[in-house]
Amino acid sequence: MKKKTNIVHSVKKLFTHDENKKNKIHGNTFKERFKTIGRRFKETDHPFRFIFNTTYDTIWNVILFTILSLTLVGILIFSIGLGYFAALVNDDVNYTSDEIKTQLTQITESTNVTFASGENLGTLKSDLIRESIAYEDMSENVMNALIATEDENFYEHNGVVPKAFIRASLQELAASESGTGGSTLTQQLVKNQLLTNDPTFSRKASELLLAFKVEKLLSKDQILESYLNAVSFGRNANGQNIAGIQSAAKGIFGKDAKDLNIAESAFIAGLPQNPYAYTPFTQSGALKSEEELQLGKNRQLYVLDRMLLEGVINKEEYDDAVAYDIFGNLTKDVSVPNQKYPFLTDEIERRAIQELKYILAEKDDVSKEDLDLTPLLNQKYTQQANDALRNNGYKIETTINKEIYDTMQEVKNNNFSYYGDRSIYDSIDSTGEEEDQTFQHEVGAVLKDNETGAILGFIGGRDYENSEINHATQTSRMAGSTMKPLAVYGPGIDRGLIVPDTVVLDKKFSIYNPVSGTSYSPGNYDQKEFGLISVKHALTNSYNLSTLRLWSDVRLENPKEYLDNMEIPLSNSLFDENDIGIPSLTLGVNNLTVEENVNAFSSFAKDGTMSDSYMIAKITDPKGNVVYEHENEKKKVWKDSTAYLMTDILRETFRTGSAYHIKDYYKAIESSYPWATKTGTSEQFIDSWMVAYNPKVTLGMWMGYDRNIPQVYSTDDDDHITIYNWRNLADALQNTNPELMGYGTDYKKPASVKTEKFCGMLMSKEDDCKNTEDKVIEGLVANDTQFSKKSGLSDQSVLDRNGANFDDKLQASDLRGTVTRNYDEKYRIGNSVRINRPTPKTKSSSSKD
Repeated sequence: MKKKTNIVHSVKKLFTHDENKKNKIHGNTFKERFKTIGRRFKETDHPFRFIFNTTYDTIWNVILFTILSLTLVGILIFSIGLGYFAALVNDDVNYTSDEIKTQLTQITESTNVTFASGENLGTLKSDLIRESIAYEDMSENVMNALIATEDENFYEHNGVVPKAFIRASLQELAASESGTGGSTLTQQLVKNQLLTNDPTFSRKASELLLAFKVEKLLSKDQILESYLNAVSFGRNANGQNIAGIQSAAKGIFGKDAKDLNIAESAFIAGLPQNPYAYTPFTQSGALKSEEELQLGKNRQLYVLDRMLLEGVINKEEYDDAVAYDIFGNLTKDVSVPNQKYPFLTDEIERRAIQELKYILAEKDDVSKEDLDLTPLLNQKYTQQANDALRNNGYKIETTINKEIYDTMQEVKNNNFSYYGDRSIYDSIDSTGEEEDQTFQHEVGAVLKDNETGAILGFIGGRDYENSEINHATQTSRMAGSTMKPLAVYGPGIDRGLIVPDTVVLDKKFSIYNPVSGTSYSPGNYDQKEFGLISVKHALTNSYNLSTLRLWSDVRLENPKEYLDNMEIPLSNSLFDENDIGIPSLTLGVNNLTVEENVNAFSSFAKDGTMSDSYMIAKITDPKGNVVYEHENEKKKVWKDSTAYLMTDILRETFRTGSAYHIKDYYKAIESSYPWATKTGTSEQFIDSWMVAYNPKVTLGMWMGYDRNIPQVYSTDDDDHITIYNWRNLADALQNTNPELMGYGTDYKKPASVKTEKFCGMLMSKEDDCKNTEDKVIEGLVANDTQFSKKSGLSDQSVLDRNGANFDDKLQASDLRGTVTRNYDEKYRIGNSVRINRPTPKTKSSSSKD
């Protein structure tokens, strides 16, 4: 037993490092130490132990030195790398948590427009079509396909896969021209929304750090939602660039994202890797060739393979998806408003930009007045508003009734009459040196709700591709005779100067202009004179001479106040140095759009109140916050008595006046739709108008050419197509929506209007005129009508009303004779013989406008 112990002890000693001093190697030089080693080796009882100890010492020291050296070098390299990494990402990751959440969750998207009744009109024109949706509105099939293909460890990692960073680092050190791949979905989201696509290590480093941060700020569901709302999916069936799963689902398969099946989901999930290679559509929206389509199909099959491998679908579902006719189920087109509704889309964009620019300017403390007066500021905020409209995902609610709007277009296309196309050389202002161009006969129309001011529908023109000009809201043309009730008769009634049965003189005269030394000699449409007539007869037949004579008196009563209240644009050239309207103002030499004219006439529809027209009801941001909302501002333009008396006059226009061409139609509908109207034409028949209203709506129409081209060259050629077209349009709209068009409404006579006996020429009450040359008649008057006792027909106020301020040759004798109250009733004034008998009804050609 002792022997065994000694053997074990000897072995232990052999392989034990001996720290005994006598076994240490001594010597100051290598030679001395070498001799010592040799001597010790000869003297030692265990030479192998000596060799082991010597080797052990040497190796141990080398190992310690190596470890220490590598540690120091590693620390140095790590410190340098960390500093370099920090320098690279310093600028790129300078986002606050709130900024990151905003950038990733508030995805830029297209502005959407709806009709008044809620039907979707579509998205406005944009370089990129995108519609964001919530996570719960996305198909689970899409999410499964995306994760299986792009990031199978999505739910396990914290935003970054370490090997991706190592691979990127090696590529950077090797000066690789391409960046590293294999990014997680979180990294891809960060790259798309927070960084650029610059393929450098700098961008990659920023991407990694931001990915860590995003994983702490957002849940996995939020990251998926943001990714699927942000990523590009190529093109839709119209050839437009699309982003976001909803735009992809609608634009490729014509369905919502939540309704995508497995095959469709796999196809769409495969697109982001190379969206424009895999998309089935070209830039024009046409289907690609079979060879090109196969690229997308192969990508879909790869995605399906990944889904099967990851276990998110079974073999049966896989086989069904592979067999699914993916290209046979593509949508044919996508509803885009600027394609189906070009005039409407352009108008909504224009109005939205106008509203948004003031809102954006106000945020910068720039007032509306400063913006309007400073072109550079206006340009700046208009551009900002335009950019915001394209990209901020607003929802615009319009006032347009889809059914009404569609009906108006259908009638315009299929049930209107037009004069022929004309050459630019037919224009009265053509130089004859212009390149020849053909112009279509155009039309513009507006239907407005009188109470709210909402524009329910409009006709922008014949053909958008031929002329993009909106002839309803943007074309400003001579108002013609539609100005007569607005500038002359309305103010005359409101000031108490006239009533419907007031007598006026229709006789030729000349106005001398002392400044130019020339005279102006106006005339009626057919150059005839009609003598003594009632105000109602003069206006409904649109006589110029009697209107101008009355204007000579009314213009001194500040009619501009009414025109300003109706927001009728008037140039300074239409007024003299005393701010008094020039003679021709009443004949409509000023320009108006259809919308402006409709606005003005709507002021007569009820109690003399006008609500400004508008087309945008509300603008909200993607979160539902109201950015803009229209506020109805009513303006009191006329007294309620004026509105009622004017309506009494203008209803007669359909029966015996300038719209008598459709008198039978009016007679049939009058009890249900009590329209009142005024027609008008400008000089040389370049513009023709018809504006009509009932208590509910106002419907106005203009026709003409985009140049100053006469529609007809003589009165014999006039087919009155504007009047007939108005009838066709009104009839179709009434059949489409009777209630909206005012079915069963009527005008309520206000307490300020009564029936009274008076003398129409003298404008004196019965007791003050029954023994004069004038005749007592009975008719509607306003309570504040300016009746007064007159000395006779030579009274200056009577002469002034009949044009003494223009016609210096006017005498009382001109005011004696037969008065045409209407076509069925005439009477004489100025002698003892008075006749009150019906006469055969005739029509004057000058009543055409």
